[in-house]
Amino acid sequence: MTTTTPRPARIGLVGSGFRARTMLRVIHALPDELDAVGVTTRNAADREALATLGLPAAGLTGQPAPAFATLDELLAGRPDFVVLTLPAGAAQPLVRELTAAGVPVLQETPAAGTTEELAALQDLVAAGACVHVAEQYHLEPLVSAQLGVATSGLLGRVTDAQVSVAHDYHGVSVLRRALGVTFQDATITARRDERLIAASPSRAGDPAGLELVATVHATAWLDFGDRLGVYEFDDQQYRSWVRSPTLVVRGELGELRDETVRYVRPDGTPMRSVLERVAAGGAGGHEGLFLRGYAFEGGWAYRNALRPARLADDELSIARLLTAMRDHVLAGGPAPYELAEAAQDQYLQLEVRRAATSGTVRTMRQPWADAPGCRGHN
Repeated sequence: MTTTTPRPARIGLVGSGFRARTMLRVIHALPDELDAVGVTTRNAADREALATLGLPAAGLTGQPAPAFATLDELLAGRPDFVVLTLPAGAAQPLVRELTAAGVPVLQETPAAGTTEELAALQDLVAAGACVHVAEQYHLEPLVSAQLGVATSGLLGRVTDAQVSVAHDYHGVSVLRRALGVTFQDATITARRDERLIAASPSRAGDPAGLELVATVHATAWLDFGDRLGVYEFDDQQYRSWVRSPTLVVRGELGELRDETVRYVRPDGTPMRSVLERVAAGGAGGHEGLFLRGYAFEGGWAYRNALRPARLADDELSIARLLTAMRDHVLAGGPAPYELAEAAQDQYLQLEVRRAATSGTVRTMRQPWADAPGCRGHN
C-alpha cells in the first residue's frame, strides 16, 4: 500500500504578534509542505508591515503573505485551515464563525479560559466542527525523544514523573504524557512562592546586567492514585541562564533523568545509556546547520523528518503541528492535538492554581473526557 503525500497546505493566519510571526517563519522555511495564503489583522500598521516589508523582524525573505483587514478577505483565498494566534477570549467568536463556514481551525493555547467555555467548544466539535489546539511542547525534539523512551516499556510501568520544562497547561501536557494519563481524576496540592532571580534573556535580547527581578516559582503534586506527577516551573525559566529545564520519569525497571537513562535488562544487567543530540553544521561539517535527531542505543529516539530545514527546536515542534494538521485535514491522518486533550490540560492547570490558594483539591471528570474528536476533512 502506498501513501500519497498531501500537497502543501494552504494556511490562513489570524493575528500579527510574536506567535504569528514565528508561524510565518516556519511556513516560509517549508515551501514544499506549507503555504501561507494570507494573514488577517485589524491593526493597519501591522498590515502594512506584513504586506510591504515581509516581516523582516521574523527573519523572513522572499514574498510576504498578503495581509487583510477582514476574515472574509482571508477566506477568499480558500485556506485548507486557519490558525488563530489570538488570546482565548478574542478567539472564541472567530472559532464559531470559521467552523460555521466549514473551515478547520488550529487554535492557540489555551483553547479557553474557563471550564464552561472549554465545554462549549467541545460541543462544537461534537456537532462536527474540526477544531484542534496548537500545543507543541511534547513535540520538541528532546521532549519527544524523552517521552518516546518513557512510553517504550524500557522503564517498566511508569510510577512517577517530574516535569519542569514549560508553564501551566504546557507543562501539564508533557506531564500527562510522561505518566500515560488521559482524563483520570487527581488529588492536587500546590504552592506558589514569590522570590528574586537573575533576569533571563527576553524575546528582545539579553539582560543589560546582573539585575534581580521578581518571579513566581510554582510547584504542584498531582496524585492519580497509582501514579504521581510533580509539576514545577519558574516564571523566569524560559531562556534562563540560571534555571534549567528538567524531565524525570521513573518506572519499576528504570529511570529517565534528562538525557540519561538507567534501567535493568531482562537478564539482570544494569544499563546506563544517553540520548545524544546529533546535528549538522558543526566543526568540519559543510551540510548546513540543522538537527538530525536524538540517537539512543544505536537507533533514533527522535529523527527530524523536516531536515535540512534550518529551524530551531521550538520551530520544529511548530512545524510538526502544522504538518500534522495538514495531513489530518487533507488526508484524514491522526489529529494533531484534540480539543479534549487541550481542555484537560487547561482544566488541570486551573485546578493547580486553585489548590495553591485554597488547599488540596480533587478534580472531577469533565464532559470533554467522553466526547468524540473531530474527523479529518478530505
